[in-house]
Parts: sequence; structure tokens; C-alpha cells
Amino acid sequence: MNEVLSRREDKKLVKALQAAAYNDHPNPTRIGCPTDINILKALAAKKLHVTDPVIQHVAECSPCFREVMELRCRLKRLRVFKILGGVAALTIFSVALASGYKNSP
Repeated sequence: MNEVLSRREDKKLVKALQAAAYNDHPNPTRIGCPTDINILKALAAKKLHVTDPVIQHVAECSPCFREVMELRCRLKRLRVFKILGGVAALTIFSVALASGYKNSP
């Protein structure tokens, strides 16, 4: 059983696992859910140790899994905005610097 999944098969597997995590573990009364959002934020930012019990809880609680996935999306968007902001600032600086050289005697 040393078969390696193709990229397409791996994507299907990840989608199936995500669908299960999103739907197969309802917890309407939120039993055992962390009360501090910062714990889920730390998990979303990959700052928790792999043995932290919150990880197991999130794997077995669809509402917490959803929250962590939403937080991860927000973090990803924030990183993209920071990168784009840096690129824009660098571009503006470069254009200003270049036009300064053109205008110098």
C-alpha cells in the first residue's frame, strides 16, 4: 500500500475530508468548544503545538472547524493585502525616485 495519490486524487481526498469536517460533527450546543477566540486564531495561524487538545476538538466539531477555516481565509487575505501594499509602496517610491533623477540638473 505504498501507492502515491495523484494531485487530482489528493485534491478529491482533501475535499472529502473537508466536507466531512464541515458536516459530520454537528455540535449545536457547542459542548467543549473553546470560549476564547484567540485559541482558534492561534490554531488558524498554525501557532499551536500538534499535541494541543484543541486540534482534536476542532477535528471533531464542525462549528469550530468552520471558524478555524474562516480565520485562515482572513489571515490569507490579510497577507495578500500586506504584500500588495508593500509592492504598491515600493512602486510609488521607485517612480518618485526615478522622476527625481530625471528632474535633477
